[in-house]
Amino acid sequence: MSIYVHYVQSIIENLELSREQLFFKSDPRYQYVLEHVSKNHGSEYLDLIKEEFHNVYKEHKNLFVNLSKKNDSVGKPTQYYYFDFCECSPTNLRYIYQSLLILKYANELGLKTLDIIEIGGGYGGLCFFLKNMCHIYSVNIASYVIYDLPEAESLQSKYLEYHDLRLSEKQTLKGEHFLISNYAFSELPEPIRKTYEKEVINPFCSFGFLAWNGCEFYRFVDDKDFLIEEEKPQTHPNNRYIYFK
Repeated sequence: MSIYVHYVQSIIENLELSREQLFFKSDPRYQYVLEHVSKNHGSEYLDLIKEEFHNVYKEHKNLFVNLSKKNDSVGKPTQYYYFDFCECSPTNLRYIYQSLLILKYANELGLKTLDIIEIGGGYGGLCFFLKNMCHIYSVNIASYVIYDLPEAESLQSKYLEYHDLRLSEKQTLKGEHFLISNYAFSELPEPIRKTYEKEVINPFCSFGFLAWNGCEFYRFVDDKDFLIEEEKPQTHPNNRYIYFK
């Protein structure tokens, strides 16, 4: 039985539950795909936040702590105590760090308004952090669309509604979107990646940030400049951060 069959089955079971009953973040079937950042990697993400975004961390630490606690209030995640932060799931620290990378990049590009397309949105966690952190860089997120499995999209809607957030309709796509896909697009089978390239990425995406961890990197969008960096922290030897414009 495919791990993704187990993953989807975990989602289906959770969709039937109340907020207080949700357990997907501590379900091994779900953790095989998501919510598996280690305690040590959480510490490394926190160190990177403090080093690379020192002033931002000093000014907005309370916001980051509160967002982590709000995120952890859904799904019963595994939590650890982090000195000079709080007790939380290490996944929060990944979301915070990668959100800062994305928002800093958008700011460097002079983008004050973002229309985001995310491919593979998990339970909506990155969307939650970006929408609650975008003001740090004076960025407005005008629209946010996630492409995922139908069951995952249902969980995203359920999770985000708990935090008074809504996703945009895919039918409204137009203009220059910012693409995000962290540990998702590069894992997809080639035919599905090619469909996304043809129907979503090339027609609608002018900028983007991806955490690349699956297939060998290739130029998946036409006529763009790419910046490729090693993933930090390096959670797998071949993982990369991909920026394009």
